[in-house]
Amino acid sequence: EDKREASRGVGGLREADMFLTQIASSMPVDVMPGPTDPCNVSMPQQPLHRCLLPSTTCYSNVGRVTNPHGFEVDGVSFLGTSGQNIDDVMKYVAHEDRLGAMAATLEWCHSAPTAPDTLPCFPFVDQDPFVLKDCPHVYFAGNQPSLETGIAEGKEGQRVRLISLPSFAEKQTCVLVNLRDLSCHPIVFGSNLDQ
Repeated sequence: EDKREASRGVGGLREADMFLTQIASSMPVDVMPGPTDPCNVSMPQQPLHRCLLPSTTCYSNVGRVTNPHGFEVDGVSFLGTSGQNIDDVMKYVAHEDRLGAMAATLEWCHSAPTAPDTLPCFPFVDQDPFVLKDCPHVYFAGNQPSLETGIAEGKEGQRVRLISLPSFAEKQTCVLVNLRDLSCHPIVFGSNLDQ
């Protein structure tokens, strides 16, 4: 049973490597680890090892990044997580408003408020890597139950686009963000032939 499960995992990595290689051949790609990926569990998760995606990581425009990950595109700042921080917050609230939980982490200026109590994280002595010094323009969390988007207001009145993304393995959906107005445009990779 363990050999079959390991074989499925290796096959899944091969498929992901082929898929990401096709995308990386035409645009930059950042690969962030998630809760079930073969890497450390403690936050911040370290980048996936290059041997797991050998074809993809041959491209110079592929970034193997940490979780959480902050970056900028044409002056628009992004902060993204694979969703563990929001999933953990949701254990302690009496609602299912994931965008609300994301907005709360921005208000608290802390992307992982339950770490290290119930969200595993590395011990840090001098600084907390989850403290948000700057408010991003776009804040996304992956591996959420469904695709949701909204707007939150930062402490200084700035607009923040919130994006709750479902697991790509389950929904084959990604979102394009218009950098001019922060509008979102979902893209579904799949077909309706089975319906």
